[in-house]
Order: sequence, then structure tokens, then C-alpha cells
Amino acid sequence: MSATTSNSSPSRRPSIRLLVRFYLRLQLMQLRTAVEYNADFWIGIAGSALMHVSGLVFISALFSQIPEVEGWTAWEIALMYAFALIARGVIEMACDGPWALRMLVNTGQFDRLLVRPVPPALQAATQIASIHGIGQMGLGVAVFLTASARTGIDWTPGKVAFLALTLACGMVMLAAINYLVNLIAFWEPSAESALPTLFATMIDFAKFPLDIYNLFIRALITIVLPYAFITYFPALVLLDKDSPVRWMGYLTPLVTAVVVAVTAILWRTGINRYQGVGH
Repeated sequence: MSATTSNSSPSRRPSIRLLVRFYLRLQLMQLRTAVEYNADFWIGIAGSALMHVSGLVFISALFSQIPEVEGWTAWEIALMYAFALIARGVIEMACDGPWALRMLVNTGQFDRLLVRPVPPALQAATQIASIHGIGQMGLGVAVFLTASARTGIDWTPGKVAFLALTLACGMVMLAAINYLVNLIAFWEPSAESALPTLFATMIDFAKFPLDIYNLFIRALITIVLPYAFITYFPALVLLDKDSPVRWMGYLTPLVTAVVVAVTAILWRTGINRYQGVGH
């Protein structure tokens, strides 16, 4: 089945407002289902938070021996860590569905997304809503509030606006990358592939200053998968770090737009080459 079967005339396409309502209802249904199982709900939240606490323990142990790393203190790195936790936590709740894309393609269930009068990308986004994101986001907010107080950030109106914009862009970028790393299913629809998980976990590199990495790692998380624009570069701006690349923190919206555009192009290309089961 070709993707063209899902196309409809512009006059019959649902409005943006209707699509947003549709998306929110589906995601709320997913979360409501998870909340019904109280024990699993709280265990999932606690487990997610504890999993990421281990990274903070590592930072604490490291800085118990040295005062700073490449000019970064423990609380400054914790601030970067919090950026990643908040963005990933929200996206796990709101847009974890692309991780089901390989299953949809392999089983032929993707056909159903194409024939419904709703964009396939929106339907794919609502396939999963992970409650683990709540624990991750909660831990990120707590760490951010503590770290921002300990680092003495001068919260001007401009910095507050910059923070809000950066967090929003970070979430959009991660959502786009969720799609991007899973689009391999259209080209290599095998039952299993470690590549999406490998690419997604590279955000862990961006939880620490780029200054500690070699050129290859810096290029990887700045150009290939620009996670550094979610954590490192915005942190340079908020902390008023004396760095020749601090200005790159202001490029986060632009980089986000580029990632979304590239993802949209590859998504459309993948759909156009998709063949239904039996074809």
C-alpha cells in the first residue's frame, strides 16, 4: 500500500485545533490506563528517577575529589543534567510513540495509519505514553531548581524567557529525533535493530561539558545529533560562562527548526517508499 492512499483534499483535512484535541485525548487515554495500576505506576516513576540518580551520584563522587572539571563545577554540570532530564521526561510522556514504528511497519499495522483521515505522524506519536517520564521530569525539575540556586544565576526577564524558549525547543528537538532515529524501519524493517537506541542514548554525552570530549564526540552531539543545543550551549548562556562558543546557545531555535525540517523530509520519503504487507 502506498502512502498516497492517505492523501485527502485540503478542504477535508482536519483543522489544527481538531488535531491537537485528538492528540491530547489519545495521550490522556494512554496515561489514564497506566495510572489505573497504582503499584506499577509508582514503581515505574520511582524506578525511572532512581535510574537517573545514579548519574548524579557519579557527579557527586567525582567532585568530592576535585573542585571542578575544565572550569565546570558540580552544580553547573547538574544544571546541564537537569536540562536533559526535563526534556526527555516530557517527551517520554508526550511523544514516545515513534519507538513503536518498527513494530507497526513489520506487522503491517502501519497501513491503518495511512488510511485514516489524521496525519500518520500524529497517530505514530500517540502509540505510547510512558509514565516513566513523570519520574524523570520530576527529578529534572528538582535538580534544576537546586542547581540554579547553588550556581547563583542572575534571573533577569531575558534569562527567564531564554530558559522557557530553550526548554520548549529542547522538547521539540527530542521529539523530532525520536522520529529520526526510528525512521530506519522504512529502509531496514528487520525485527530488531540496536541503532535507534544507540543514537537516542547519545544524549548522555550532552549531560557533561563538551570541553571534556575529543573532536569526534563534540561533532557527533553538535552536528550529527545536536543534543548539545539542549544542554551545553544553553547552560553557557544561563551561567554567563566565559566561552568563545557561548553565542551558540542562542541558535537552539534555529537548530531545532533544521532538525524538524530534516525529519519531516525523511518521514515523507519513508512513507512514500513504504509497501504494505504482501506487496
